[in-house]
Amino acid sequence: MTLTRCPDCGRQVSDRAVACPNCGRPLAPGGQDGAARTALVAGFEYRSERTLFGWPLVHVVYGASDNATLRPARGILAFGNIAFGLVAFGGIAVGGIALGGITLGPIALGGVAIGLLLGAGGIATGYWALGGVALGATAIGGVALGAMIGPAAGSVRSVNRRPGSRAPCGSGIRGWRRRSARPGSGPLP
Repeated sequence: MTLTRCPDCGRQVSDRAVACPNCGRPLAPGGQDGAARTALVAGFEYRSERTLFGWPLVHVVYGASDNATLRPARGILAFGNIAFGLVAFGGIAVGGIALGGITLGPIALGGVAIGLLLGAGGIATGYWALGGVALGATAIGGVALGAMIGPAAGSVRSVNRRPGSRAPCGSGIRGWRRRSARPGSGPLP
């Protein structure tokens, strides 16, 4: 063990120190400037030894790698800034069940969710879409576009009704009637 000087405060620091104990400046091995050392310290990775179909059961990758790039996590259960897996959690997640900021998969839950079956989030697409902006065969949300649209599943509501106006054919949702698709036909029973 040798002592070197911290470039910021000038205090004597061990060459094995990760940071200066006086000022906190990150240090590289050998007491050199800490820019290269912070990239090594900033990342974390765990990969389980057990595999299924060649993929680890659990793969966790967070932070930057040695060259300051983001590495994706790939596994049955994948956790990371970028994650690919059967169940994927991350900033960008792609998988069978994907949860995160931007998600893609059969079941996608996140800020921007693109799901084949179910998409739920701020902006959501999928066969069933739930979110602030929803696009799907069944869409429920603030702005919804789909074959079946509504603020609540199963309710019949008039899109053209003004707030405060009386409901046609009685009062309340029970008194509402849908009109037939043929022009000129009366209310349905």
